[in-house]
Amino acid sequence: MKKRMGLVLATLLAITSVTAGCSSSSTAPQGQQNQQQSAPKTEGEKPAAEQKIIYALSQEPEQMDPTLNVYSRSSIVLQNLFRGLYKIDESGKKPIPSLAESSELDSTGTKYTFKINKNAKWSDGKQVTAQDFEYSWKRVLDPEVASGAAFYLYYLKNGKAYNEKKASADDVGVKAIDDTTLEVTLENPTPYFLELLCVTAYYPVRKDAVEKEGWTKSPETYLTTGPFMLTELRPKEKYVLKKNPNYLEADKVKLETLEIVFIESNEAELAAYTNDEIQVSDNISPEGMKQYQNTPDFYSIPRIGMQYFDFNASKKPFDDARVRKAFSMSINRDQIIKSIIQSVEKPAFGMVPYGIPHGVQKDKEYRDVVGNLFSENVDEAKKLLAEAGYPDGKGMPEVTLIVMASQSDKDIAQAFQSMWKQNLGVDVTIKTFESKVYWDEIDNGDFNIASDGWTGDYPDPMTNLDIFEGVNTADDMRWNSAEYDRLLEENRKISDQAKRMENFAKAEKILADEMPLMPVRFFEDQFLAKPNVKGVLKNYIGHTIFEYAYVE
Repeated sequence: MKKRMGLVLATLLAITSVTAGCSSSSTAPQGQQNQQQSAPKTEGEKPAAEQKIIYALSQEPEQMDPTLNVYSRSSIVLQNLFRGLYKIDESGKKPIPSLAESSELDSTGTKYTFKINKNAKWSDGKQVTAQDFEYSWKRVLDPEVASGAAFYLYYLKNGKAYNEKKASADDVGVKAIDDTTLEVTLENPTPYFLELLCVTAYYPVRKDAVEKEGWTKSPETYLTTGPFMLTELRPKEKYVLKKNPNYLEADKVKLETLEIVFIESNEAELAAYTNDEIQVSDNISPEGMKQYQNTPDFYSIPRIGMQYFDFNASKKPFDDARVRKAFSMSINRDQIIKSIIQSVEKPAFGMVPYGIPHGVQKDKEYRDVVGNLFSENVDEAKKLLAEAGYPDGKGMPEVTLIVMASQSDKDIAQAFQSMWKQNLGVDVTIKTFESKVYWDEIDNGDFNIASDGWTGDYPDPMTNLDIFEGVNTADDMRWNSAEYDRLLEENRKISDQAKRMENFAKAEKILADEMPLMPVRFFEDQFLAKPNVKGVLKNYIGHTIFEYAYVE
């Protein structure tokens, strides 16, 4: 999946000063990993420094239209430019109304009525209306638009049917009653629907802007609803965002300028951070880890995501589950994490990451309750490969592994290449591509194994499992299971948490038995921030939010 990664539940971290504290304690001693929910603030404090932050991304956003977005990097930018009906509150604990003034849920749990705040405006000063939301949500689902984010809105009544050309746009469960009243009808009760409203796919875009050719390519035509607006766009160099004076909560936004620069090499980004050319850095190199891990600049925050590799199940030899399992069982994840990536992340032996609560044992995490679904075992991997007709790798067709062109991706790929040669006797060819070309290669099926990843959007196992349904795998791993799809579809219709957790565990077991993907590691966001930068939030699905940021 291209994200391929969303927004929601808890905004876990704020960047703080030299003494940073966990939410349950006052300070984090120097040298410990900083993990806290919000930056300490002083009542009545007024920023005196220039309110500008320079933040680095490894590459340009792949998509600047929120109704089409399924990308993690794009989501970071879009989350600072747009707001929808709801957003995550500053404490990071719950979704709260943003452009919506209020919401009501009927007794069936399937019909919401949202009131749009009359003061909600676009960046050009025009009012945000309920019609804007109806247009935008139907645009996401429109089969002619073919948005990769359509599945996010399958929760709407007839959303999936419309997307599959089995219903009309008028049948979809979203309707503007008047300029400020939006009626939303769901297929089934969805306890996490307000969290879903924080995902970029639910953000509004304005019809008259979208209908202008290349509307996302120019600040003059790019209209936003969030704390910042786009004022300068230099492809492959930087985007400049300025405070949006028409934002509903503009009076709370202290930052005047957010400059997002693109630095592909993590070594170059480290140099820029060390030389004070940027203030916030996400793309930390191994050298950067060594230099900053035991300083107050370093933060490590878990998020509900996973790096994995797609197996192309439509091509030999990975049309055989035994081959897929052999490749997955014959790598050393700990070595990749500790020696290659040099992070503190956990190896992935399942598909649902840590950070998702169990639906029945609510004080425990789903991953801990269900446990590991497979293990690394080179001897068993060799046996499976032999059973598939490739003893010691003999007779194996050419295997091509594709990754993006970053040094870290190349290092991981080379480590896998060495492990598969040593453990299975298989030669693997590595090919690298720039980001936008890379996803085209996957869409076209021009690979055997491909690096991928996903971060969920809400605190339920569904958010990390629905991406492996047949409707979502046709353009990457090219694998599907009718039973897998049935289990997840059943879980969308029931509220019995014991049954839902049982079905999720069965679905995960199918993935482990079929192994259409190779789980590698559960994500943690590790980043650097200057001690005088405060109030920057890092949510646990990986987005860096600057709405509350300022420079001391």
